[in-house]
Amino acid sequence: MYEVYMLNRPVLFIEKWTGSDSSFVIHEPDNKGLKDLAQMLRMHPHIVQIELISDDLEALWMRYCLMYREVLAAGCVVENNTNDILWIERNGKWDLPKGKVEKFESIEEAAIREVQEETGITGLSIASDLGKTYHTYDENGTPVLKTTFWFHARHDGGKTTGTPQSQEGITSVQWHQQPTENRILERAYPSLTNLVQKLH
Repeated sequence: MYEVYMLNRPVLFIEKWTGSDSSFVIHEPDNKGLKDLAQMLRMHPHIVQIELISDDLEALWMRYCLMYREVLAAGCVVENNTNDILWIERNGKWDLPKGKVEKFESIEEAAIREVQEETGITGLSIASDLGKTYHTYDENGTPVLKTTFWFHARHDGGKTTGTPQSQEGITSVQWHQQPTENRILERAYPSLTNLVQKLH
């Protein structure tokens, strides 16, 4: 299965219907159907999620990816020695530190660098791989598919004071206890909820 967030709503690429009554289901979508997904979501804000069903899931996913310019990013769910999670506030939303992978650096190096740049927090080490998330956006008329590689990282201190990277729209760096309070999750991107819950 693949899950892509388009306009902050999930689009699932699956082989069988999940049985969810809240899903808009498309069987074996053609290229036009794939291209029109974003427009469909814009026109129908009541759609909670879309399920794209195919017997050849990999071929469907490949056709979808070919319609976008791919951007690779990396980030971390950072946990300190008192089991708090590091959050950033960016453009009015709670987010996790992440950013684009630069030329000649590894995914892990990019993840650590981005956390340090966006939060000012150092003393980090990768603990485990949390998988990938996908989301789409438009950049000057070009559709972009961003693949973000996520890691669980440990910080060797407590609630170290960070420094928000203002040029990236970050206004606050904060540690929050686990499980993360609803007041944070309600203002966070839905794709991040599953990442944080993987640590519980």
